[in-house]
Amino acid sequence: MDKRTYFNQLAPLWDALPSPPGAADKIRRFIARSVAEGASRVLDAGCGTGVLLPALLEERPALNMVCELDFAEEMLRQARLRAGDRRVHMVAADTACLPFQPASFDAVLCFGLLPHLPDPVAACRAFFDCLRPGGALGVCHLRDSSGLNAFHAQLNGPVSADRLPPAPELAALMASCGAKLLAAEEEPGWYFVLAARP
Repeated sequence: MDKRTYFNQLAPLWDALPSPPGAADKIRRFIARSVAEGASRVLDAGCGTGVLLPALLEERPALNMVCELDFAEEMLRQARLRAGDRRVHMVAADTACLPFQPASFDAVLCFGLLPHLPDPVAACRAFFDCLRPGGALGVCHLRDSSGLNAFHAQLNGPVSADRLPPAPELAALMASCGAKLLAAEEEPGWYFVLAARP
């Protein structure tokens, strides 16, 4: 089974899966630190069922556009049920071939996505290319890398080998893309790396 099929099959059940402790507060923390108050356009890459949407629209009500992007059509179908806002646009696409012009967004959010990407370096370069100068790419997980990697390893299916690098390693990867590192944090229950396009 490929990853698109895997996530399409999981989509109707996704929101019923148990969340890590304090998930809602951590999501708000991620958004507050990754999306500047004056931001207008945000890309939620690998949006899944749109778990970030309620907090994103509440925390940043001045946003003009939120692009929810996922390669799994059923995930986007679930996200549509959560949207209900004309500023939210759904895009079915793969991060390997983003359908956006350079400098289209003020922020790119990468929540729970990075380990599932076949080439994280190429993905980060593509995300930075989508950002206007000064815009930020935020990567967040609600587990540290070792905990998340152990969790993936126990799963059957196409994500069992998916791995998240330690935060300092991802920070170095982003710096190699020419980005300005703003934060690199990792502790039990929290993983956060933030970098800006110069």
